[in-house]
Order: sequence, then C-alpha cells, then structure tokens
Amino acid sequence: MVVINNLYIFDRHCECIFYTEWNRTNSPLAVEAEAGRGSKDLVRGNQVLTGDSSSSRSSLDGQRPLVWPTTSSSTTHRVSAESLRNVAMEEEAKLVYGVVYSTRNIINKLNSKDSSQGGNPGGFTSFATNTYRLHYYEAPTGVKFILNTDVGTTSMQPVLEMIYRNIYVEYVMKNPLFRIDPKVSTPIENDYFRAVLNNYIREISSAAMPTS
Repeated sequence: MVVINNLYIFDRHCECIFYTEWNRTNSPLAVEAEAGRGSKDLVRGNQVLTGDSSSSRSSLDGQRPLVWPTTSSSTTHRVSAESLRNVAMEEEAKLVYGVVYSTRNIINKLNSKDSSQGGNPGGFTSFATNTYRLHYYEAPTGVKFILNTDVGTTSMQPVLEMIYRNIYVEYVMKNPLFRIDPKVSTPIENDYFRAVLNNYIREISSAAMPTS
C-alpha cells in the first residue's frame, strides 16, 4: 500500500491554486478561530472541527480531506477573511515551489537542456529524503502537480498524469464556472473535482503500487 501525504497544484504564475492532504500531522491548515460561547474551534480547509475531532487523523477514513485555499463562499461555516488567509500555508507553498523550481533548473542545466520558455526538458520527476518522496509532473499547459508519498514509492508519473488529464481537465478546465485569467491566479473550489480526486487517491492508496 502506498502512503500519499499531500498534493499541491501550481498554475503558470507559480501560485498555489489547490492544496489537499490525506496523511499529515501538524498541518498548517489548522487555524484557530473564535467560535461561539467563547470557545475555540479549529478551521481546517472547509471544515470546522471541535473537541476531540481536532486530533491528528487520516482523511482516507471516508471524511473529506483538508483543502486550501478556501473562501467564505466555499466554506460550510463562514469565517472571517483574516482566518481564511493562512500565512503559514502560503509560506509553505512558496517554499515547496522554490525547492522544486531550483531542483528542476539544476537538472535542466546539467542535461544541457535549459529552456528560456520554462518547462521540464531535463525530465525531473522526483527526489527522495529519508522520510518522504516528492513527485513532480508538469502539464503541457504549464500547470504543475507536486505529490508527496512515503519514501518507498517509486514513480507516480502515471498517477499525476491521470489526475491532470482525467480529473483536472474534466472538472476544472471544462467547468464553465472556472474562469481562467491569464494574468490572475484562480483557486480551485470545485467540489466535484475535490470529490473525484479524493476517491481516486483512496483507490490507489488501498491498491498495491510499485515500491523500491
């Protein structure tokens, strides 16, 4: 069984337009928000968790996964604009993209395949640490997918390509309500996209995947 931790999607402007996680502790998505009766709840993505439900858990248990960015129009429980802006998550997304961007460019230069138009001519697909493996897929449209798994998992390129072609294109690109602005980044807030993606991740997480 492969352990899938989280997924980042970056647009051509290098902005994170979607993030979700399935197996993670100490998530930056946990934001303290004032709730009624003077208590504090945890706002995670589009969920408000109270009491014991705020403890670490796996979203593969059938509950909706944590997501980011969110807006007041996409959350079940309305929270303030200040709460919706998760500075820790913004910083993490910038850090992740910076690491991938630098690694990809180094590989491109070492392969003498640097491109002024960007892209991934060097064929960078993943790197591993002693605790996780990062998988990278860049679509022809410039959208970038970054998936983190357990360190034993090898290539996830077919999975990322499947997410792009059969889920992202079908439920985001072909969605008439999703406006693609060449100058402004637009977060993905399509509930169908989230649901289909979560179901797909649950399927491959329970199936046998190639490991090193």
